[in-house]
Amino acid sequence: MAIGSFHDLTAVVLCGGKGQRLRPYTDKMPKALVPICGKPLLYHLMRYLQLSGVNRFVLCVGHLAEQIERFAHETPEFQGAITCVNSGDVGMTDRILDASRHFQARALICYGDTLANVDIVALQRRHTESDALATITVYPLHSPFGIVEPDEAGRVVAFREKPVLPYWINVGFLLCEREALSYMDTGADLDQFLLRLAAVGRLFSHRHGGKHLTVNTDRDRAFAEAHISQFLTLLEGTGS
Repeated sequence: MAIGSFHDLTAVVLCGGKGQRLRPYTDKMPKALVPICGKPLLYHLMRYLQLSGVNRFVLCVGHLAEQIERFAHETPEFQGAITCVNSGDVGMTDRILDASRHFQARALICYGDTLANVDIVALQRRHTESDALATITVYPLHSPFGIVEPDEAGRVVAFREKPVLPYWINVGFLLCEREALSYMDTGADLDQFLLRLAAVGRLFSHRHGGKHLTVNTDRDRAFAEAHISQFLTLLEGTGS
């Protein structure tokens, strides 16, 4: 993956939710700080973005915000690069709108519970060439189940183990022009924002074919620990 330098780009990380499906971890820490191989999930995401060329971060905090604020202050890799915005117990669009005073141009909006080795250079190129107001990163939908294929007589002719389905899911990494925020209403959900952009033909997609995982449950966390090395290498000999 190519490494870029994004002078006008700010990463906005949504990490204010309560993460109730990750209890008991989230009884005492924000979801974004749940440890993956000894380091917070948020650290892995931010380090990946930093090594990709992103140098400014706005963390949208809420639940147990003081812990993420302490992480921002005490993690040497990100010193001077982080602004925390505490919007309290509100939805994603409210958090983004509150954070918008801290970026002047493009924002890369990421979920704080998601890791993906998205090629940020390719994402930005796709966004610019499309003349998009916003570009979402999409990933093939993988079936959580094995598929049985019978013929017309009911005879089983094949098994397919957790196949890739002909659909795409939104995994975040939303590259967004500041102008796009005029389509975002206070109190609305993020899907309404995206639908309004799609309705005027200014929402595009970038297909990600690499690695992706979202940490919603303890099972997801264990899976992430087993596969985290796949997310830590950007180029030959470069890791976090």
